[in-house]
Amino acid sequence: MNRLDTCRSLVEEAMRCLENGDKECVMRKIEELIKADCHNGYAVGSEIVSRVRELVHELWLRNKDHGFRCGLLTLLRDLGLTKRWARDALRVGGRKLDRWLIKCGINWEGKATRGNLVKEIEDLLRRLGWSETWMCEELWRFVGVDVDEFRRHGIEPCAWLEGLESLRDLRKPYWFGLRASDLVIRYIRYNGEINGEIELALGTTNSVDAVFFPTLLKTVKTPSPKIWLKRIASPMVKYILRSIVLSFYVDLGPNELPWPIELSADELKRVLDGFTDEELSMFLAAKSMGMG
Repeated sequence: MNRLDTCRSLVEEAMRCLENGDKECVMRKIEELIKADCHNGYAVGSEIVSRVRELVHELWLRNKDHGFRCGLLTLLRDLGLTKRWARDALRVGGRKLDRWLIKCGINWEGKATRGNLVKEIEDLLRRLGWSETWMCEELWRFVGVDVDEFRRHGIEPCAWLEGLESLRDLRKPYWFGLRASDLVIRYIRYNGEINGEIELALGTTNSVDAVFFPTLLKTVKTPSPKIWLKRIASPMVKYILRSIVLSFYVDLGPNELPWPIELSADELKRVLDGFTDEELSMFLAAKSMGMG
């Protein structure tokens, strides 16, 4: 039996347990589903993931006992799921979930999210000699630049890494310029509802940006990656049907982003008119990223 068949079978068994009112049986089946990776869209597809989330949601709705709900939350945490996955499944906002975690005395911090995994991998690579500067030099060599020749003329080719430190402040106009370029800014929705949280995402299909984008977002917060296949319709690449898209994203809480997500041409003009020459230069430098 392949993974899809296993997941479908487990979901059906769990639903029968749910209809019979056997919540302990449902809990066991949820544990089996998660351990079989049936919650992972990359492994089984969105249909199965939706059914697993629906199962968790139904169990949550039908059992409003405080002790049982705390037990369900503990199980989801102990199975290594992220708080974001739990929010989507339970159809509750981040604040409401946090209130439940406080009432249940559950600490969901420090679990191995993708962002934390990135940090752990970087720490391991550093012990093996990796660094951002080494990565930068390899990037230049990849595009045919002789970094040693730059240094012989007194130019440090990776000085831009130090300059990124100044971008930790999201109020810098550079981030507003990115919004007009490659940066996608959107509200995070939980089952169609907006609770104020925002996602910043940068996606690319080329190798250079795949190195630069996470380094840029890292000035705000350690980014998490997403990978998917994108169909290509361009006649310039007629022998390639699909390309791999690598996207990096960070999630921000309400009011963390000072720039408007949507604005009219008049509002854009008003913001730009308020910039100093230096601020306008930062805006244009970021906006020009998407023009190559």
